[in-house]
This record gives sequence, structure tokens and C-alpha cells, in this order.
Amino acid sequence: MPRAENYFAAIDAHFLKAIYDSPKGAIRLAVLQRDLAPLLNQEPLKILDIGGGAGQMALWCAGLGHEVTLIDQSPPLLAKAQAAAQAAHLSLHCLEADALSLPPELAVGEFDLVLCHAVLEWVAQGEALFAACVKALKKGGCLSFMFYNRLALEFTQHVFGNFDYVDAGLKAKKRAKLTPDYPRELQWVQTQAAAQGLQALSISGIRCFYDYMKPKDREANTPENIIAHEVALSERAEFLSIARYIHSLWRKD
Repeated sequence: MPRAENYFAAIDAHFLKAIYDSPKGAIRLAVLQRDLAPLLNQEPLKILDIGGGAGQMALWCAGLGHEVTLIDQSPPLLAKAQAAAQAAHLSLHCLEADALSLPPELAVGEFDLVLCHAVLEWVAQGEALFAACVKALKKGGCLSFMFYNRLALEFTQHVFGNFDYVDAGLKAKKRAKLTPDYPRELQWVQTQAAAQGLQALSISGIRCFYDYMKPKDREANTPENIIAHEVALSERAEFLSIARYIHSLWRKD
């Protein structure tokens, strides 16, 4: 059974602490900013952040001088994004909307860059989500698409000995709060991109090793050193299959 539409509204504090206010979030941000910097270090772009939550990426883009619209279906997260924008004296347009379809006030083919990060794994209608992202792009625009890697989840469950979960096709009897319902493989995303006529620009792994480190080994290293090594591994194709997330960049020709 899919989770309720207000799921993230109910767990927003837990979500932000577990994902963004942690080394995991710092690693994610470092890789995403590295990948997106060549696109953003130019004249102001029109950017759409689909399922952008509390606006971590949207605020970064707005701070670089871009015109950013953020859509999300969680009112508490949108309120946090708007409050953060106001505190930083940034312009950010926030809309409460479903990620699967563009709000009527947004024009088709309007945006230079669409961000869709960590949304795919929470929706059953993945094809519809991907199509909505592409629909929002103007010709020559780029899609930044990050998703939870099913192969990494499967590998991790083998390491932990959760064989009943593995044998059940990664369908849990009792859901963990932040374990997604619909993790996908890179090949799935590549198939969607090919069907939409997109050209690949780059593919990076996010958290290639951090999740597999023992707590004592994390504590023995500085966060900066861990992040630097994560960023270095993120571009190596041989580590993609065990990266917790995969970030892919595509261009609409």
C-alpha cells in the first residue's frame, strides 16, 4: 500500500534531522553542488525544484541569482523553505502541488533546469514523474535527477543478513520511516531517459562508502576528509552499484 500523501508532512522533523542535518546530507550536497556548478555558474536560469521539501537545493540555487520555483505536497516543509528564503533575503516561489503533474500556473517547457531529487523512490508512478520533469523543460534544458539505488539497498540487506527481506523482493512487513517503497536501478532511469530523447551529461554516485563504515571509523576521520573521498569516488563508474543514491544529469535536445 502506498504511503499517505501527507507522509512527509507528518515526519518532516525526523526527515530533516536524519537526511540533511547529518554527514549524509553534507555528502549529498557536496556531490550535487559539484555536478551542478557548471550549469549554475552562468546567466540567471529559470529553475524548477520538484519535490524540493524544505528547499535546501532551491535556496542554494536562489543564492546564486537564479529564478527558482519549488513545488512540494508537504505544507510544513514548504513553510520551512519560505521562512529560510525570507531570512536569507532570497526570492523563492513555493507552490503546494503533487510531483506527478505540473501546477496549472506553470507553463509547459518553461524551465532551463529541473531538479528532482529523492522523489522517484517514493512514488509508484515513476514513468509519470519522469515525464512530468521532462515536460517542464524547455529545449536545451537540463534535468538533475537523483534517486535511491535499488542495487545498493539489496547489497546492504545481504551484508546485514536480512535474507527474508531480500527473498521478499525488498518488500518489508513493517516499513522503516526513511526506507523508500520504490527504489530503482540506474538502468530503469536510463530507459526512461532514452524514451524521452534525453542526452546523458553525467552520472555520479552519492554515499559510495559512508553507509558501510563502522561508527568508530567514522569518528576516527574528520567529516571533511570523508566528504573529500566520497566526492572522489563519486565519479568512478565501478562504485555506482553500491552508492546509496545516484545523481544523473540529462539534456533535452
